[in-house]
Amino acid sequence: MIARIPGSEFSIAVHAEGSVEIVAVRGEIDLATADAVRADLRGAFERSESVVLDLREVGFMDTQGLAVVIEAQQRTAEGAGPRFAITRAPDHVHRLFDMIGLTPRLTIVDDPAAAAP
Repeated sequence: MIARIPGSEFSIAVHAEGSVEIVAVRGEIDLATADAVRADLRGAFERSESVVLDLREVGFMDTQGLAVVIEAQQRTAEGAGPRFAITRAPDHVHRLFDMIGLTPRLTIVDDPAAAAP
């Protein structure tokens, strides 16, 4: 399933690779797109015990995008729920995680398939 926002470079593709649900985002995660990412992540968590947010093609992320990542991480932090990982974002996006101290709390993989249980 691919979701697009007309007039922008933004899209979300959701697919399964084995037992892992992958939510691949392309473009910017900001006020206009964060709710779409949040909704697709919510659906992925309902379908699978292992979810990867693929950020490799994200060119920009603001505080709304950070909130989406934090919410997903918190949902799985207690260990009772599904597993959550992100792919390593481009450096300028990943720096945001470093700046707010989120990086140590995230499971970061280079390839979504590496998140399989």
